[in-house]
Amino acid sequence: MNKKVISRHKETATTVFSGTLINYPLQIFVIWLLLDILNIQESFWVATYSTIIMTFFAYIRVYLVRSYFDKDLL
Repeated sequence: MNKKVISRHKETATTVFSGTLINYPLQIFVIWLLLDILNIQESFWVATYSTIIMTFFAYIRVYLVRSYFDKDLL
């Protein structure tokens, strides 16, 4: 494997594993917030709001990982 392929594997693994580490606790928090605090009981709205919040955090996480591997930001 050349350096570019190895770098892509490292970036992919970092993105996937950071997603797992961040998304699980974030999802627990989001569900707690929506169900227990905001008292949203309709599954459609829980899923919709949860998806919006998770997408926002995923965008930031992937941007930071990508920037790190491109050596632009971090």
